[in-house]
Formats: sequence, C-alpha cells, structure tokens
Amino acid sequence: MTGGKKVTVLMPCYNAAAYFQEAVDSVLNQSYTNLEILLIDDGSKDNTAELISKYSAIDSRIVPVFNERNMGLIKTLNKGVKLATGDFIARMDADDISHPDRIKLLVNEFEQDPKLDVISAGFYYFSYDGFVKRQAHPKALQSKSLQFVSFFCTPVNHPCVVVKASVFKNNPFDDQYIHSEDYEIFSRLLADGYRFKNYASPLYFLRMNPESVSYKFEKIQISTHTKISVRNIENYFNKRFDFFLHKVMINRISFNVSYRLLNEALETLDMLRNDFIEHEKPDSSVIAEIDEFLIEQKIDILLQSFKSARFKHKGVILWNIIMHIPLFIHKRGSRYFLSKLPFMNRNLPELPKFNS
Repeated sequence: MTGGKKVTVLMPCYNAAAYFQEAVDSVLNQSYTNLEILLIDDGSKDNTAELISKYSAIDSRIVPVFNERNMGLIKTLNKGVKLATGDFIARMDADDISHPDRIKLLVNEFEQDPKLDVISAGFYYFSYDGFVKRQAHPKALQSKSLQFVSFFCTPVNHPCVVVKASVFKNNPFDDQYIHSEDYEIFSRLLADGYRFKNYASPLYFLRMNPESVSYKFEKIQISTHTKISVRNIENYFNKRFDFFLHKVMINRISFNVSYRLLNEALETLDMLRNDFIEHEKPDSSVIAEIDEFLIEQKIDILLQSFKSARFKHKGVILWNIIMHIPLFIHKRGSRYFLSKLPFMNRNLPELPKFNS
C-alpha cells in the first residue's frame, strides 16, 4: 500500500544482532510502504550499529540513530518520539516479527475512526529458535473495557501499538517506572480519556527471549507493576487495599495464599467491577468484555495461588478451584486455560518469511 499518512516505525536496538535481520526485514516488507524507520542503537556492545549502517545504505526509509552511550529503553523511546516525523508512530522490538499487513490494517482503523488515539492487536508467542508456541488474545477490544483492564495489567501489547504521533509527543514515557513503562503510559492515557482499541486478530510475533526484560528483571518489573496498579485503583476508586490482597488481585503471587485471602481477592474484583459499571454506565458489549477479562484474571489467580501454595495448603486451594469450575468451562475461560497447555496449541502458523 503506497501513499497514505507517514508512519514512523520506532525500533530501539541494544545488543540486537542475533535477531535484528528478522525484525527489520518484517518492517521493510510491510504492505504499507510510506514508512520512516528509526533504528536507534543504544550503545550496543555487539555489531548492532554495523548492521544498522548496512541496512540504512540499502533502504532510504531507514533513519539510523546512534546513542553516544547506553541511555536505556525509556530515554531511547522518548528520544525516538522527538525525532519521529510521521503522522503515526508504530512500535517494534528488535527481536520480534511483524505480520506483513500489520501497519496497513492498524492504520486503516484510524481512517475508520478519526477519534482513535492508540491501537494494538493480538499476537503470537514464539520460541527463541523460531517455533510459534501459542496465541495471545487481547484482554479486551473497546476503550472503556480496556480502562478497566488497566487497573490490573497492561491493556495493550506495547511492541505492536500504532499511536497518533501527537499522543506520544505530548505524553512521554515516565522513567520512574522502569521495566513497566508500557503499563504506566497506556493506563495513564486511558485515565486521561484517550481512545484505545485492540484489533482482535494476531498481527505480531513476540519472541520468548530469556534475555528479555521480563525474564532478567522480573522482580523489579513486579514491584513497579504493583505500584502502577495501586496508583490506578486509588486514583479512580479512591480505595487502597492491603498489600497482599492487592498482589493477589493483580496475580503477582509469590507467597502462600490463604483460603480467606483468595476469596477476598475474588470478591474484591467483583466489587470493583460493579463500582466501575455503576459509575461509567457502559453498554452491554463493554460489560461483556469486562466480565470475560475477569474470567481470565480469576483463572490466573486460582492457578498461581495453587502453584505458590505450600504443600499442606494445596488441597484447600484445589477445592477452591473446583468450586470455580464454571470459570474454566465458560467459552472464554476454556479457550484461555487451554491456551496455557502446550499440547493443546495446534494449527498455529509458521513465522512469516521475508526477503532481505
């Protein structure tokens, strides 16, 4: 697709040489061609900078940027946003792969709805050695549903977003929230009234990389994530919960959860749902999306509570799971639960192949 508004693809790169070619080729081969591709080397110690220079000589759409020293992801993202000249900014991580129609389909959504500010999509997880493992469906599709989701977790898949450039330029990433900067900015934007959407179909392939932030800095990420969720709930509901209760509600469980605490967390989720619906008075489709999100959230909480429980307490948690069997046999719940079982993930696509 030629013509149309310019899209800046913002791709920070740090020691990205191993997967760089696949990631960049998936951008260069997009069906939407009016692109500015910002490849920002953040002081890599491998040959990432050399690869960026090589590719920029091949395709004039690539704008190479080289940080004099390692600035970190958040400062590099904000630098890239300032440099971007496109009408939209599409994010991309240097170890992932975009569906060839990703940008075309998401930009088209802005043409259908000019009030839209941020859009992302479903995605696939794939292993470091190139095998698609499972599909991740969006938590919700509509903006008001996603606002409720944002009280507990990141509402959109950050590397897959396409955003009006003005939105990012007027709302920089906050470097106080290291390793959860995506959760912070997107929940902040939803709270400020920006309009979001998730495209239901998967348009992105996210690599399960043992060197990624989620693996290497898990403890910091959990702490920052919890801080953001506490802020979001307190700002909207004017409520602050016990620390361990809140950790259970957002499924950041690394401790033994009592039967009482587990049930209190599940009941509190329902209370927040009712308060939100009473305040916002959304239509039935939004309510349905919120309820389906809560099915997934409760399944995660039950399973993680069982996993983290001391051996002598596992029987009590298992009984609680049995009492909540309707969650697991609900259409949304069964799809979600089965997606977590490796042997149930069949008929998945192969990774797209691109010409260099």
